[in-house]
Amino acid sequence: MKFFSLLLLILANISLSFAQGESLLTRDTQVTGFGRIRYRAPLEGTTGSPIVLVHGIYGGASHRTFRKLLPLLDQAGKRVFILDLPGAGESEKPRRFYKIDDLDSFVENFLAEVVKERATLVAESLSGSAALKVSSTRPDLIRRVVLLSPTGINSLATPPSQREIRLFERLSNDDAALKAFYENLLNDNSLRFFLKFGFFDDTLVNEDLLNDFRAMKPNINQRFISLSFVSGQIYRSFEESSKNIFIPVLGIFGAEYENFQETKPSTAEDFRAIRPQFEYVEIPKSGSSVQREKPEEVAREIVIFSEED
Repeated sequence: MKFFSLLLLILANISLSFAQGESLLTRDTQVTGFGRIRYRAPLEGTTGSPIVLVHGIYGGASHRTFRKLLPLLDQAGKRVFILDLPGAGESEKPRRFYKIDDLDSFVENFLAEVVKERATLVAESLSGSAALKVSSTRPDLIRRVVLLSPTGINSLATPPSQREIRLFERLSNDDAALKAFYENLLNDNSLRFFLKFGFFDDTLVNEDLLNDFRAMKPNINQRFISLSFVSGQIYRSFEESSKNIFIPVLGIFGAEYENFQETKPSTAEDFRAIRPQFEYVEIPKSGSSVQREKPEEVAREIVIFSEED
């Protein structure tokens, strides 16, 4: 089975990638505490234990971060769930500001109510903290965790700064200003500036990539979760989130990760120093958007890891 899956990955036709900006999601479900969630269930004919792809939280975040990765996993015969987090993308977006505990609760409830069997959870960036936390409290729901460019050491590890607190207080009480802030966050100049920090190859910050984020600009109710993120309301240290983990964990990093903030970029070695029992892979010539920049390599690592006993 492992050889067959790897062979499918090698032969996967990259033209199967979905058009930029196009939704990959096909179903709605109600998740306790979070309302209507848009997702896609595994394709017919796929086998094995499920893989659940959970995107990160940032301006313009959505399931589209896995647009290049998903068809490779499908082609490998994997049973893949993909979704938009509450407050983002095509899922319900009430006026609500989020903390990391909310993300924990959502991940647990989605796995328990929709997936309904132990899964390999592939979580991007900040969502990795929730994936780890839930795996420590509900190991009956998660069999393995893959962290894509995780946070919690040099970024998003501590409470918000005074500047971030002031930003949150001002914008959370002035909805017109918050709408303007969200729209400015997703204008082309802002997108190009921030996205270039996620890629080793800056030429990949092109019209195709921008369209994935432009699709979120009219999604004005995404302003609430975006402010939660930008103002530092969602955070947890890696040391805390990774306590009491007794299942296999794999961290995948782009070897050329850059940080646009003043904090030093986190490397695989920083995480290994805290949790040496986890596995770590650094993929050359890629940045923090490693699943976009090197989808074939990331898919291969996920397939091999998910099939291990």
